[in-house]
Amino acid sequence: MTDKNEKVTEKNEIAEKKNTALASASIFEEDAGGGLENITAEDLTIPRLKILQALSPEVSKADGKYIEGAEAGDITNTVTGQVFPSTEGCIVIPVLYKRMFLEWQPRESGGGLISQHTDPDILSKTTKDKQGADVLENGNYIQTSATHYVLTVDGDSFQQVMIPMAGTQLKKSRTWNSLMASLKVKSSNGNVFTPPSYSHKYKLTTVPESNDRGSWYGWVIENLGVLGEGEMHLYDAAKQFASTVNFDNTSGFSTDPSEAPF
Repeated sequence: MTDKNEKVTEKNEIAEKKNTALASASIFEEDAGGGLENITAEDLTIPRLKILQALSPEVSKADGKYIEGAEAGDITNTVTGQVFPSTEGCIVIPVLYKRMFLEWQPRESGGGLISQHTDPDILSKTTKDKQGADVLENGNYIQTSATHYVLTVDGDSFQQVMIPMAGTQLKKSRTWNSLMASLKVKSSNGNVFTPPSYSHKYKLTTVPESNDRGSWYGWVIENLGVLGEGEMHLYDAAKQFASTVNFDNTSGFSTDPSEAPF
């Protein structure tokens, strides 16, 4: 009887915690957005999903940016510090895509991100150096970045983040874009159409990669299928996010000279 009573007590405690959480959520909803009325897009930093590499400060115990338990290949949220193990990855809903052109100062001049350009005409103002990089007259480099805005999904919660893909990962971005653009759905009246990108969810993991210049971890993108009936709140949230993305907000891109690609 003792074991049975303990199980009943445990179930009651779980139910009580659940009811308390629901009650708190109800109260919070009544004051949704309270205290945040004066915050604009300029006051926010867009979280970024970043693949940790062997030399990333987050995996070095001697670095102030070290994240306990983080390893090369893991994925981290640059704002919350949440870490997603490389093989488990994270679930995302793609919201919007934009090709951008990042202007970096050379490392020998201090390094760091200088500005961001959305007009591809900036490339016409560059010349190629010996490594094939695009260089402006002022000596700064232009890096092409395929930027994906997504929702990361964790149970019933979600967060707005961005994923810049550059260099060897541009190919991964093109593959992802091609996958989304090739999806077709038949409506009830028989019409075939391409669904919005945020109608599907994807799993992002990482895998070791290398070439004659070195080794690193890159993205692996897996289509998990269309959102279910119980996930329409995620669809609505993604659609809302898509309508509010500000391409002029550079806060999500790293300005850390240690992350400069040039």
